[in-house]
Amino acid sequence: MIFKITLCVIIFVLVMIIFMSIVEGKIRDRQNEKIIWRIENIDKRDKVVTRTGGLAHDRNRTYSEIQNQNDKKTQ
Repeated sequence: MIFKITLCVIIFVLVMIIFMSIVEGKIRDRQNEKIIWRIENIDKRDKVVTRTGGLAHDRNRTYSEIQNQNDKKTQ
């Protein structure tokens, strides 16, 4: 009798572990899909534009050129 009860408890625990691992896997997949979607759409939403024409434009010029252009705009 004690063996049957022990066996039932062990089987119940194993079934719960399997069930919880399946649920956890589905939750993790949904979170990964959201992260991948954000990464794919980041170019459409987040564009950095500065007063001088954008970061890519600033990298090709020196700091003094950028400051001169800003001074001309404010005058």
